[in-house]
Amino acid sequence: MLGFCFSARKVLISGAAITLMASSAIAQNVVVAIDPGSAESNLYWETIGGLIPPHMQSLVGNDPETGAYDNSGLAESWEHNEDFTSWTFKLNPEAEFSNGWGPVTAEDVVHSAALHVGEDSRLSGIQALRDATVTAVDEHTVRFDLPSPEPDFLFLHAGRAVLLIYSKAQFEAEGLEGYAENPAGSGPFTYVSRDLSNTLKFAPVEGHWSGVDVDFDSLELRFVGEPATRLAMLLSGEADIVSLPRELQADAVAQGNEIVSSAQASMQSAMVFSGLFMNSDGPAKDLNLPWQDVRIREAMNRALDREAMIDILYEGRAEPLTVFSMDPRFDGYVPDLTENFDDSYGYDPERASELLAEANYPDAFENRVIPIAATALAGNPEFGLMAELAQSLFADVGLQTEIREMDWPTLQNARVGFTADFVHPMRNAPVRPNAIGVLASHTTHLSPAYSIGSPELDEMGAELVETKEPAERANIVENMFTYVFDNYAHMPIATVSAEVVINPERVKGWQFPGASSSGFSHFHLIDTVE
Repeated sequence: MLGFCFSARKVLISGAAITLMASSAIAQNVVVAIDPGSAESNLYWETIGGLIPPHMQSLVGNDPETGAYDNSGLAESWEHNEDFTSWTFKLNPEAEFSNGWGPVTAEDVVHSAALHVGEDSRLSGIQALRDATVTAVDEHTVRFDLPSPEPDFLFLHAGRAVLLIYSKAQFEAEGLEGYAENPAGSGPFTYVSRDLSNTLKFAPVEGHWSGVDVDFDSLELRFVGEPATRLAMLLSGEADIVSLPRELQADAVAQGNEIVSSAQASMQSAMVFSGLFMNSDGPAKDLNLPWQDVRIREAMNRALDREAMIDILYEGRAEPLTVFSMDPRFDGYVPDLTENFDDSYGYDPERASELLAEANYPDAFENRVIPIAATALAGNPEFGLMAELAQSLFADVGLQTEIREMDWPTLQNARVGFTADFVHPMRNAPVRPNAIGVLASHTTHLSPAYSIGSPELDEMGAELVETKEPAERANIVENMFTYVFDNYAHMPIATVSAEVVINPERVKGWQFPGASSSGFSHFHLIDTVE
């Protein structure tokens, strides 16, 4: 059924493309068509964040190639105290807002932080700022005092982007209405308009304070939900850059378009277990889940042909993932686990069947059928197919499964309510520092609903939260990842870059690191054809 739908959609797309090919490109107006944002609002805290509009800036930036935190944002430098409970940022004294709203000062940061942490804030990750005290030390120095150590505080600004800086002067003159109608930012673009079809338009700032020089006349971000429509826009010349699921990229490439990837991985994907399965006394203790037996978890991992899955899901443009939430760019990475991955997790259907027999599956299990949630999450069109592929591979070794169609809010509610009794596709985006990732994905300390329920791992997590010395923290994180790996506590799949498809007759390339939640940033580095 799934294959039929894909084929039928391709036929429809081809027809649409032929009809629209006659349209001409728009000179020097770069149009980028991507998935819709989380809200149609110019007030950033009313969205879930992630995509920084090209006219706005955070305190900390990212290197376009490595993704490393750098001073391409509003802060030229920063420092922290010994226990990471106080962070001080020195603003670039040259930074200024567009439309004549003056220099960016510490008071603008204090003002913006207060807006972002309000009760109406929907920002993912904003909780980490809610209890912070933000102080303007002087005109260009601002300090964040935190109730607990935050060694990875820069990630909140550069990767998660929980705080964008608005002009206090504009607020005092125009109120929130001014932000809604014409928000001033400090980025290399200035806001032009937002129309009812949710198209955001921007113009480059000439002589931008940072020295950034944009090589095209204007930029449009069009939020288009249907991938087939985005493909048709690219093929017709209505859009120059589009995000597409891999299943449609081949159609675009066949018409002479090119794929551009983020310089670094922007996402990790996995199939994860639910139900606090390692804690028989936890709130989910009555679920009687098959994967509470480690032999079943190993069998499910051994059943997955990850090489084939990556070829199908990501057209081969992804790397196998060793441990969900572990990344070699951050402290706490354990190279030995990657070296041992094939021996411990490699595709081995014969061994998977043996493990099931050793566990006396299915006879020893009251709930022998394993539900797999087929769900959707913005930016992850592969999730549904991932669930179906896993089901097919599980069946090959003798596991009994069923697919449950489920929207993401329903899935989330089940996990938060500790009633989830299924496995499901998951992603980690942006790829977080290892210390944050291991706490959020596997313990009760940041995201209790996603904990695997291990008292031993939670104890290590508590030690990590209290530890400030970097080498000690890295050692704890290494032990936590090793524990997750040794206990088959998840089913890692792939490390994936963000991708867009460009019209090479209009765009030569785009350098972006993939470090943000949406994967897309550095719009000023879109390189157009003269």
